[in-house]
Amino acid sequence: MICEDCTKGFELDGEPTGALQGVEYGNAYLASPADGATRSKNAVVLFTDIFGLALNNPKVLADQFAKALRVDVWVPDLFAGKPPVRVDELAPHTSPVPGAAKKTLWQQLKWYSFMVRKGPKLKQFRPEIVDPIVKQFLLKIKEQHGYERIGVVGYCFGGSLSLRLSSTDLIHGAVIAHPGGAPLDLVNAIKIPTVWLCAEEDTYFSSDARDAAERAMASRENPPHELIVYPGTTHGFAARPALQYPRVKEAFEKAFAKTVEFLNGVVNEPSGPHADA
Repeated sequence: MICEDCTKGFELDGEPTGALQGVEYGNAYLASPADGATRSKNAVVLFTDIFGLALNNPKVLADQFAKALRVDVWVPDLFAGKPPVRVDELAPHTSPVPGAAKKTLWQQLKWYSFMVRKGPKLKQFRPEIVDPIVKQFLLKIKEQHGYERIGVVGYCFGGSLSLRLSSTDLIHGAVIAHPGGAPLDLVNAIKIPTVWLCAEEDTYFSSDARDAAERAMASRENPPHELIVYPGTTHGFAARPALQYPRVKEAFEKAFAKTVEFLNGVVNEPSGPHADA
């Protein structure tokens, strides 16, 4: 399922500078370090929200991560070119800050109608279908490019995917941004360091759910984790931010910086705090 905020937000400025690459398990966008940068033996994989690669945002973010981290950043097409929600269905937030007014009956009926139409398409991309493809994609790029360590960052739909992959041996660290929920069985199965970028107000990852996840992770000595709540934000702020709101802009920039800091420890400083993952 998705929440209403999953379909809302804004496009980021910028023209993508990477390119689509055909791989055995579908297309993927590849953002590489700037010319002259030393080629790393490690990489980052970015998992998109439900707009997939049709929206420029994940490509713009991948370009920025590649520049900041000096590694290849891959963005696999999770939806085979047909994302559940089209870019022309991206709508501005009703309120991109917490405390939105109660929805009218008409707004509720409109959302229900939208979900009825999207339900069959969303079902095509349930975990038991998407996850095996993504795992094969990770194995393939490791084989073809010789990557030794892979860090991931996922937003919304991709945040949930990052969480599920955190129980495998395929990746070495994960950034989980406002996921579509965090069942405790998945939280308890995490084997690698994680950073969680959380919205203050989030239908599918509420304060109660965050507290439960935090308690579950804190009850274990390892792996290390950090769960950060960004005040003044709603679901989607790290992927489709309303930059015209100062608190949202600040949160987006801080979330980006935290992602760079964490992934740098995963893919560029293996002797650092994430080396034992």
